[in-house]
Amino acid sequence: MIQSLKQFLEIGRSKLDTPLIYTILILSVVGLGILFSASSVISIREYGEPTFYLKKQLYWYLISYFFFIVFLLIPYRLYQRFSLPILIISIILLILVFIPGIGKSVVTHYGRNFHRWINLGFMQFQPSEFAKVAIVIYISSYLTRWNHEGTEDYKTLLVPGALILFIIVLVVVEPAFGTSIELALIVLGLIFLNGFPLKNLLIGTASLSPLIILLILKVGYRKDRIDIWLNPYKYRFEAGHQLVSSFRSFLEGHWFGKPLSSGYAHRYLAYSHTDFVLPTFVEDFGFIGFVFIFALFLFLIYRGFQLISHVKDFFGFLLGNGIIIMITLQILMNTFVVTGIVPITGISLPFISYGGSSLLIVMVSLGIFLNITSKENLI
Repeated sequence: MIQSLKQFLEIGRSKLDTPLIYTILILSVVGLGILFSASSVISIREYGEPTFYLKKQLYWYLISYFFFIVFLLIPYRLYQRFSLPILIISIILLILVFIPGIGKSVVTHYGRNFHRWINLGFMQFQPSEFAKVAIVIYISSYLTRWNHEGTEDYKTLLVPGALILFIIVLVVVEPAFGTSIELALIVLGLIFLNGFPLKNLLIGTASLSPLIILLILKVGYRKDRIDIWLNPYKYRFEAGHQLVSSFRSFLEGHWFGKPLSSGYAHRYLAYSHTDFVLPTFVEDFGFIGFVFIFALFLFLIYRGFQLISHVKDFFGFLLGNGIIIMITLQILMNTFVVTGIVPITGISLPFISYGGSSLLIVMVSLGIFLNITSKENLI
């Protein structure tokens, strides 16, 4: 066992990017520390001991690192061959969330059922997270084949376009509107990287605006979220309490934060250890802590794009860029939500928010990315 570990570390030193590996490890350790600080009060309140959520997240980290290593060792070109079956598996999983006994339904304070999880008994899994990677793999594979064949028959895009649209519709119906927006942006990013003119891409995206507006206005809870976003203080004693509490948590953090687990967020901010972990963290560690964690995120993103720019294989280039785009969007969307730049939606912060599905998919994706960017695949 020890010998195998030594061999793996030797491979890592010779083939993998050390700065990126260290950044992932630091984010993992720091993320667990932030989660413990953010979840200790609610953990005591709900389960009588401060480490309940920390222990569960540590369990997910162990699983995630196991799969991180597995996918790091799998040659990434295999995904090109099996891109369609991977996408079909994603569709099946998204359908399973609506089947009673398999899917888990949660009723929110808006009075609406949310179907986002598959209940496996010993754990719950969110298929929409897997859909992100499946779409990145499928589009990267299809665009690679499209460029290789050199075809200009756009009718061949109908089937892949319909499959991608079907997945996004399934995610919208769950409903997970934020994730569906993230999926759409990932698709647009990969199409742009393939060389599609930016002007035409913007026009095509703008043409979908009426549909997006319709999806917002015709669904009550989404319209409510827009109203709350536009004027959270008007609803500060109702549904706007969460966003107002987030603002207050950022304000109370000042430069260096407050004594751990003593601030406003720990007592009153909903989802303070999940989607809204960032304002809880800033309240504890201040603006200096915010700069530190985002410096790590920025380096992860910068190093990722820097490495992938040297990959000579076009499929690997698209797949790697899609993974970094996916992680970047997740970081930005979570940050924009908790700071009130965009309406509230359920997007977690990578490495830090409590939850297993997102963490697992992020680590699997980074394992694939490191396989793509191993030194033998670079120019």
